[in-house]
Amino acid sequence: MSYPSFGPDDPLSRDTLAAIVSAVRPDWRLLDAEPMPEGSDIVYGVTVATGSGESTQSEREAVLKCFRTSDALSFRTHERFLVEVDLLELAGRETDLPVPEVYGVCESHDELPAPAFLMERLPGESVSGVPVGDNQAVVDRLVRESGRYLARIHDLRTFEEFGDLVTGSADPNDGPGPDEPVVQGGRDDWVDRLRDIVAFALDDLDGTRFADLEGDLRVYVDDRLDNLTFDAEPVLLHGDYRPGNLLADPDTGEVTAILDWGASQAGDRRYELAWVVREFSKQAPLDSPVRERVRETLFDAYEREGGVAFDRDEAFERRQRFYQSVTWICELQWFGYWWAGADESTKEARAAQLRENVEALL
Repeated sequence: MSYPSFGPDDPLSRDTLAAIVSAVRPDWRLLDAEPMPEGSDIVYGVTVATGSGESTQSEREAVLKCFRTSDALSFRTHERFLVEVDLLELAGRETDLPVPEVYGVCESHDELPAPAFLMERLPGESVSGVPVGDNQAVVDRLVRESGRYLARIHDLRTFEEFGDLVTGSADPNDGPGPDEPVVQGGRDDWVDRLRDIVAFALDDLDGTRFADLEGDLRVYVDDRLDNLTFDAEPVLLHGDYRPGNLLADPDTGEVTAILDWGASQAGDRRYELAWVVREFSKQAPLDSPVRERVRETLFDAYEREGGVAFDRDEAFERRQRFYQSVTWICELQWFGYWWAGADESTKEARAAQLRENVEALL
């Protein structure tokens, strides 16, 4: 560990980190810190001394998460950041989902990066780094457990509208009690929420390497939104349910943690399933055997856990194909951000594949 600073993107001094820990938990003291630079927030693994007296102190491993202000993430707000706290506490209170315990929160501060919170550091390795490709049994367990847990997340809450979730900071008039996430700027109809998502993505294509696709994609999207059926119930969606946000035992595929709930929304469960199939099959082509195995394993586990069976008729499949196209459109929007850490050959190969996928729609 080298002091006095940590983290390539948001180097915080030892004194700043110690002050943040103290602001969140006045009875804790920072001993060590390790940057966790992946993600949209400032994150450190920290070792702390707990307890107010020398005789009662013990060391504990935790994770410190702080709000990051960024032009690329200008849509992020304090309320969106803090909804993760609400959801971790909700899942920990009402389910057996493997989520970290929240140790404390600092909602605002005049001098320090805030909001910020401390949470439990759970065992396991990032699934994006777990070498599971050579062991199909490990892969299948990972996908099945992920599907079961996703069904539990979707069943945790329903809402009156569709849209992004923000912290439901308690109204003083309601008295003490846990905060519930609420929909911000909601839509009554799912199709209108979808229009918002796609319009936000397409509006950002100007000036990118994919700008030439914008006009044709608007025609494609309008046609699908006008002619497909989008009946849906607004349920809790994790919002970023992918291997990179899970921890697992690399030897068995057991999921040990579900992390990063800050992109949650109220939406159609089938929409999130399309994203999850895409991410767990590593963006494999639609006709890929890998994608098909992931899809069937995931759906089977999801349906068994949720006690539901999707009627996979032509209307269902057309809607899922459109949802898949929305994932590509969103990737066009965020290509520079999502693939910033990749080497040039990987980045160019993905850009070519993505363009091929999109052009096949048009």
